[in-house]
Amino acid sequence: MTARPSSGKYYRFDSISVLVADDNRFVRQILVTVLKGLGVGKVLQAESGEEAQAIIDIQAQMGIDGKAVDMVFADHLMRPGDGLDLLQWCRAHERDSVRFVPFVMMSGEADVKAVIDARDYGVTEYLAKPMSVTGVASRLLGIIDRPRPFVRTSDYFGPDRRRQSLPVNGGDRRMMATDDIRVFDETVMDDDDVPPPGTALEEAADGR
Repeated sequence: MTARPSSGKYYRFDSISVLVADDNRFVRQILVTVLKGLGVGKVLQAESGEEAQAIIDIQAQMGIDGKAVDMVFADHLMRPGDGLDLLQWCRAHERDSVRFVPFVMMSGEADVKAVIDARDYGVTEYLAKPMSVTGVASRLLGIIDRPRPFVRTSDYFGPDRRRQSLPVNGGDRRMMATDDIRVFDETVMDDDDVPPPGTALEEAADGR
């Protein structure tokens, strides 16, 4: 099956692997059914954050060139090991394939604090329950069609939290920290110039 967003593009998800982590079996089955209905080729399931960690590690070790799962959908409040614990573990992982994995947090209590907490832990997208087919598809397409570069500061690592290009006073104060980190100024770059997903960037310690 293919998915077609408003842009008119067609997408095939048959080569994508997704891990669904939720301690509610009913919710897990619904999401698995939705993902398979959208054409996702491989859907793995975990009943807790701890089980999800084990699955991700096994997939990373068995995959080609250390490739882990392509995306994670995780419940915010599952036990043992909630979604924030799993997200923090992923972002601190030694393998790039895990550290940069797109991560969708799910919750039936998606209030402002929950969303901000997930954002500050490095989440890619947030999905409120009960989820719809459209909601799940939009998260998949957003991750594929509008990837955000990763940034690192003294207290944050994850997708760039700024979704808008806003004017700034003065020049760009972000500094290159190591040879393998690339820097760009989002206020002047066109979409065609944005680095590919998984590129780590350094933000200056300016409170962002």
